[in-house]
This record gives sequence, structure tokens and C-alpha cells, in this order.
Amino acid sequence: MLINLLYIVIAILLLCFIILFHELGHYIAGRLCGIGIVEFAIGFGPKIAHWERKGIQYSIRALPLGGFCQFVGEDEANAAPNAMNRQPVWKRLITVLAGPAMNLVLAFLAGIILYLGFAIHIYPQVDSLVADMPAAESQLEVGDVIIAANGTEIPFDDTGTETLRAIIQQSDSIELTVQRGSETLNVTVEPVVVENAVASGESVRQVGMTFHSGGYSLGESIAASGRLFAEVSTLMYDVLSDLIFRGEGADQVTGVVGTVAVANQMLQLDASMIPYFVVIISLNLGIINLLPLPALDGGRLVFLIVEAIRRKPVPPEKEGMVHGIGMLLLFGLFIVLTWHDIVTYVL
Repeated sequence: MLINLLYIVIAILLLCFIILFHELGHYIAGRLCGIGIVEFAIGFGPKIAHWERKGIQYSIRALPLGGFCQFVGEDEANAAPNAMNRQPVWKRLITVLAGPAMNLVLAFLAGIILYLGFAIHIYPQVDSLVADMPAAESQLEVGDVIIAANGTEIPFDDTGTETLRAIIQQSDSIELTVQRGSETLNVTVEPVVVENAVASGESVRQVGMTFHSGGYSLGESIAASGRLFAEVSTLMYDVLSDLIFRGEGADQVTGVVGTVAVANQMLQLDASMIPYFVVIISLNLGIINLLPLPALDGGRLVFLIVEAIRRKPVPPEKEGMVHGIGMLLLFGLFIVLTWHDIVTYVL
């Protein structure tokens, strides 16, 4: 029970960190662009602690679910020189985009950490042989690199290892071509059928050898993180497309409670789920915030684009009213999703 509670706390803290990173993007960009900041808060609700520095209020609030950065003249006309409503469009554009951009950067960095610290390559090279198994009783030796199996070329990478494993499962006899130093040899191995201890009751073919493994280099981690970034973004686009244009998948949408519940399950698997969780949630938060909806950063971008086209700003009071209505709708959605999550994951 205590261990489960610990994972829930870790999941909540990770979620807070991801949202806080988003607001930190707005904060840093706003400061660099000379836009005045009223308050930077960690959490929502009543203040637990607060202090002031250089005219900016900093606070820690009771509900540790993110935070916010309130700018001078953000949703109202303000004559102060550093008010947001008095800044050029490009400065406001950068400040608004900085939040989602920080989430995308965080997701990419978390992906690098995931591959650099946890992922490994498995190469089609013999690392060890199990006694009294077909591989040990054949001519195979530790260090042999398998370059072909039953006439199929085996690349020296993860895909080659997966191909070799598939051939082992499908064959009663395998003709292996191995590279041993400067020699190329042909070795015949006949897999034996054994019961899989992982999937009880399922029989698998084995030859009794393990493959050489090695970690990802920094360059490989960066490339792999980029691929993961693209895969998750594409999946997110497909999900949103189905939801918006086909009305499909609404029952699979989760709120904060559901996110924490899923994260709790993920984190209990192994430590690598921590950076993976950050990748998924941070990327989702960044993409969703770019949607052109009131109260989201995408909604504010729409007003800025309209202003750039018209060469005349929308009155801050009207824009503030639109975002206020959007915030109420988002709060209503939050309540609905929270109830849905409680029914699904708690009750």
C-alpha cells in the first residue's frame, strides 16, 4: 500500500513538473521580451507561501497541479510600458509559443535520457551458451557474429536480432552463417521446444544462447529520441483527428486522475517509465496547448494572427472575455473527465 502511494506521489510530482516547465517557458520568454509579470505561481488555489522579488509575486499554492504565469495587461487594457497589451505582436507571439515549445523541448530531452540511460542494443552476436542446449552442442562459440540464417541476411543491429529470433521460432533446423574473426563458417542448429516460463503454458523454440548487448551512444540516443518524438506526435495527431472529425475515442480521453492512475501503473514496471512518462505527457501537453481553442495558447495565437492581419489589436477586454468563457468550459471538462476517471480507475 505504501509503495503504491509512493508511486502515486511520484506521478503527481512528475505531472506538476511538466506543467510547471510549460509555465516556466512563458515566464522566461516574457522576462526576455520585457513584459511585466504580476505573479508566477506553483500550483493553484489558496496560497501556502508567497514572496516578492523585483516587483514580481511568487507563490506556492495548495493544489500542486501545475501553475501559472500572470502578465501585466494580459487580458485587460493597461497603460504601463511593460504591459503585454502594449508589446509588439512578435514579442507576444514568442511569449505565448514559449510554453508549448518548452514542453516539446522537455519531451525531446526526456527521450534522450530514456535511451541513454535505459535502452540497450541487442546484437546478433553470441554472448553466452547454455550447457546441454543445441547451440552449445554445435560448433558455435562465444563471440561469433551471426550474419545469415537459412539464407536470410542478418544485419548487425536490433532488427537483425529480432529477425533471427523469429527464424528460430519458425524453424526445426537452422543453417547459420557466422563470422568468427576472419573466418566465415556454416553451423547447423536444431531448436528444441520448451515451455516459456514468462507465458505459462506456451511452448517456444530455443537454441540456448544469449546475444551481446550494449547501451546507446549520445548520438544514437538523440536520433532515437527524434524517432520517438515523431511517432508520439503522429499518434497524437491521429487521435485528435479521430476525436474532432469522427467523434471516435472520446471514452478513452482521461483527465488528471486518469493520467496519475496510468502513470502509477507505468512507474511500477521499471524506472525507465519515468522519462517515458515525461515524453508522452509533455508532448501531449505541448500539442494540445497549440490547439486554436479559447484559454489555450493556441487560442491566444489566433488573436495575435488576427491582429497581425488587421494591424489592429482585438480589445483586451473582449479577448479576456473569450478566454474567460473558454476557461469555464475547460473547468467543466475537467470536472467531467475527473468523474469519468474516478468511475474508471477508483470505483
